[in-house]
Amino acid sequence: MIATAFRQLAALSKPRIIAMLVLTALAGVAKASDGVPGIAVIVVVAVGGALAAAGSNAINQGLDADIDAVMRRTRGRPVPSQQVSRRTAIVVGAALVVLAAALFAALTNLVAAALTVAASLVYVFVYTLVMKRRSWNNIVIGGAAGAFPPLIGATAVTGSIDVVGMYMFALIFFWTPPHFWTLSMLLKDDYAAAGVPMLAAVAGHRETAAQVLLYVVLLIALAWLPLVAGYAGITFALAATALGAWWLWLAYRLWSGGPDRRRARAAYLYSLGYLAAVFVVLAAEPHLPWY
Repeated sequence: MIATAFRQLAALSKPRIIAMLVLTALAGVAKASDGVPGIAVIVVVAVGGALAAAGSNAINQGLDADIDAVMRRTRGRPVPSQQVSRRTAIVVGAALVVLAAALFAALTNLVAAALTVAASLVYVFVYTLVMKRRSWNNIVIGGAAGAFPPLIGATAVTGSIDVVGMYMFALIFFWTPPHFWTLSMLLKDDYAAAGVPMLAAVAGHRETAAQVLLYVVLLIALAWLPLVAGYAGITFALAATALGAWWLWLAYRLWSGGPDRRRARAAYLYSLGYLAAVFVVLAAEPHLPWY
């Protein structure tokens, strides 16, 4: 009974997504810390961030059960497969978000707690309830929810929103559309069947690939902003540019050719590695001897 409940909770939380969100949050902690971050704030951000992400994902699954039941990729999730009721998913999710916010408020600061709640509200209301079923811009606007973790991590250290935290927020904000639009190339039939206007399902392959190209170019340009502004060095600028250049090549292959699942999958998987690598470099750079 307990083991079954745990498996269902794990499935509701989408652990693979949580892992990436926690990684970027901890990068925010590392970047904002003066030296090596304290173990206490690392634990709070990791645990609180995981709880908030799990809660938001559970609420999303409760609200999107009708869509998930149509899509092959998601029909086995706990709610559409009727292992968990929609009400239970939403209630459990809300409880996890409240617990996460309380943890941040008690052990870090109120600004971090408020940002945690804001991230969940954007994901649930802006993305899930308003944008997802109405506009191909759904992931552009609603995807901002995934940009909060490094800002929350940095704020947990500093107690205020500063330019470094906002830069990390912007980095994920502009990474999200090309990442999900590449995924939509692989799932366009599912999205079309479910009536979700993800870009590849409504605009076609070439237009989607063109948008991916434009956003990757923007990310390459953004790699140099911290160097110019003085809160990162040449190592980050060069590393992020090199990582972006390879993604640009993968995106160009998508744009120049016809629909190709292998190329779309390669670009999608690389986008995940790109984000992880960029944030690791940004967080580790201050500890390099030549920084």
